[in-house]
Amino acid sequence: MRGRRFLQWAFVIAIFFFLGRILWENWNQVRGADFTFRIPSLLFSTLIFAFSYLIQVWAWYLITLRLGMAIPFQETLKSWFSSQPGKYLPGKVWLFLSRLYHYDSRGKSKKTITIALYFETVTMIMAAGLLFLVSLFSLRQVQSFHSGFLSLCLILIFMLAFLLLHPKVLQKALNAVLTLLNREPITISISYSDILWILGVCLFSWVVGGIGFYLFVDSVFLISSKHILFLTGALAISSTLGLLALFAPSGLGVREGVLVYLLSTIMPSPAAVILSILTRLWMTFIEIAWIGVVYLIGLSAKKGEQQDRHGET
Repeated sequence: MRGRRFLQWAFVIAIFFFLGRILWENWNQVRGADFTFRIPSLLFSTLIFAFSYLIQVWAWYLITLRLGMAIPFQETLKSWFSSQPGKYLPGKVWLFLSRLYHYDSRGKSKKTITIALYFETVTMIMAAGLLFLVSLFSLRQVQSFHSGFLSLCLILIFMLAFLLLHPKVLQKALNAVLTLLNREPITISISYSDILWILGVCLFSWVVGGIGFYLFVDSVFLISSKHILFLTGALAISSTLGLLALFAPSGLGVREGVLVYLLSTIMPSPAAVILSILTRLWMTFIEIAWIGVVYLIGLSAKKGEQQDRHGET
């Protein structure tokens, strides 16, 4: 266990060491970069990005609704945000266990909760991947390099993605995993049209988050609006790869490394390094703020209930 944790943190430290080396070796470029600090734009970007979290909660609520395990939206909001700190622990399992515990304590089937978590993960990953592929066509390098061939590949990937999202295909894939784990097979009751609708909500969440991300970048480093789509795709795929990197707490290092690589295609590498680190701090601040807001809302609701009971007595 200790050896695995050592390797996990060694990997994260190695990535940040590499990013730090880029900054050190190109410090003159950093000093000459067109950095700005515009507070109004920063605040606006923060509000927009914060709103994208609500859309993610909505996607989760729709999944639970279709699977017949929904709880009131205010409780859904609380359970979703209270599970987010689990991302900051290695393995990512704590995020799922937190959500599982919250719904199980309300009498919901563990099997159904597992299916819901599976759907949430798959739709968010699919949405991020599809958005990233589309965003690549906004780059000049891609537009001038076998764009016809890449368009064909994109169509094929879209068709494959929609095939993989079909309930029967998902059910077979999930049951194959459950068989390997010596667990009982499950039956997915959600319809294909519901899955596509949820996928659309996930795409909407990434797009709104991408717009907020572009405004955040522009508030620190002036960048053309023509890069909105690419920045949206870059954030989506880097966040997704960070989520899939089970060894890195909250994708630490992985998301930054991928984001630096992608941002370097439209700006100097040192600027991309600084922006990737600032993005981590910015997103973490928004997540913590949301957790605090939801906690205060829950606290206020409890006080209201206590006052009502006291009034009745």
